[in-house]
Amino acid sequence: MDKLLIIFLLIAGYLVGSIPFAAIISRMKGVDIRNVGSKNPGAANVFRAVGKPYGIIVWILDMCKSLVVMFISDRIFHVQLFIIFLVGIAAVAGHCWSIFMRFRGGKGVATSGGVFLYLLPWAFPIVLIAYFLIQKKARSIPVVVSGFFISLSLIFLIYRYEWKWLAPGMAIFLVLAGIANMEAIKEMRRLAMREKAK
Repeated sequence: MDKLLIIFLLIAGYLVGSIPFAAIISRMKGVDIRNVGSKNPGAANVFRAVGKPYGIIVWILDMCKSLVVMFISDRIFHVQLFIIFLVGIAAVAGHCWSIFMRFRGGKGVATSGGVFLYLLPWAFPIVLIAYFLIQKKARSIPVVVSGFFISLSLIFLIYRYEWKWLAPGMAIFLVLAGIANMEAIKEMRRLAMREKAK
């Protein structure tokens, strides 16, 4: 496989992922999303601070960032599934560390959703349900960890014959997700320590 093609697709994935739809849509409504609510330039903050319809629009657009570059990589350039996964991950990285926002960005949830929807459509509902359930109990480390491992186990059960590309791709994705959400993880640990101290 042409290494230059792979590099091109990864760069394209990152650049498309870097498009700050949350900032663009909120700016159209006269709001700087980086200065309101959680100050996170993502769909959830737009949903809360600008309005539900705009949050939904941003969510869809952020999902499409990974969907589009993965579709092009798959249907036009016919690269391997692992490379398609990497292109999707590159889009998530672009969303989290956008070159257009001084390498700041959102948490990558919607863009990651696009990755799962394209590559693992049967697992997408599981991931979506787990995400919203975990959000309700975000302060509970046992709930978050349990939800994470159950979801991961179900994904590998459903796609057990795809482990050769899925396992390394998922490992890279999880490392990226951990780095992008490091502050949220630290906050969760602080809250858990406070609960123990009571």
